[in-house]
Amino acid sequence: MSAQIPAQPDKKTISDLIGKIQRKELILQPEFQREFVWTPSHMENFIKTILDGFPFPEIYISQKGIDLTTLATQNVVVDGQQRLTTIQRYIEGTDNFEKSIPKFADLGDQIQRDFLNYDVTIRDLKDISPEKIIEIFQRINSTNFTLTAIEINNAIYNGEFISCAKAILEKINEADHKVPIFSESELTRMADLHFILLVMSTLKEGGYFSQDSEVENYIAKFNDEFPDFQKFQDLISDTIINIVDSDLEPDSIWFRKSNFFTLVCELCFAEVKVDNLIKKLNAAEELILHHKNDDKETNQYALYYASMYAGTNSRTARVRRSEFIRKEIL
Repeated sequence: MSAQIPAQPDKKTISDLIGKIQRKELILQPEFQREFVWTPSHMENFIKTILDGFPFPEIYISQKGIDLTTLATQNVVVDGQQRLTTIQRYIEGTDNFEKSIPKFADLGDQIQRDFLNYDVTIRDLKDISPEKIIEIFQRINSTNFTLTAIEINNAIYNGEFISCAKAILEKINEADHKVPIFSESELTRMADLHFILLVMSTLKEGGYFSQDSEVENYIAKFNDEFPDFQKFQDLISDTIINIVDSDLEPDSIWFRKSNFFTLVCELCFAEVKVDNLIKKLNAAEELILHHKNDDKETNQYALYYASMYAGTNSRTARVRRSEFIRKEIL
């Protein structure tokens, strides 16, 4: 067996990576990389993934060489060119692909900071030969998709907690009420299962956490036995079906992933139905959209609008949305 190539995971913010690209310290398109092929729709859906706070597959980089005079290193992107190019174009505003998402320049200072501070998982292959870099690139791209975190957890665990999440989805689908916030491509990557597990973990935690930090812990903890199986199956599925069946308009902001997540959690925490809250939800939506450009420091509706775009991975944004719903809706 050959010696294992080191590829320890690390975290880099979007601002770190784009800064390296702009300074030519990270080369986006080395010789072996294909041309940029994503369509505007691909680009927009990917940026929306970040704005909604969902993780995306890790980026592989490798050291190309070192300048023995300046001691500066240069790295190349082994896998992740399409994603990093899209992020760079979105930030720099060089492509006009935003139809259902705002331009980066229009996000506002706090949301821009949240976007730039988004953590990206990086695997650094260190200083390996060009031939080995190309071989790794080919092997990574020998299939159409890499595994997401939820796909990996689904492969590792098959116990009670994950089974409960699947039972919730099955009950929703049997009632012909698919969770209305996912595209077909997201559904093929188990985004709906990830969403339900995030709701379940939040309810077990009794509050909000950052990103997916507690999800795998609860999957592992309740792999053998989950005493709340039936309670969670009924509560979460009934809550989602109730929201989908309500008189909320299909294009309501409450069907945006971040808002939908918080609304589901808060209704489950309070164990109440959405039926008697429609007028309050519609009134709140009107005020949020009307005041979206106001000062976030003094206007709670502008602050909530900003928290919508901070995504579901930010604990601060989750708590702000939760506090707003508890005060204004519940």
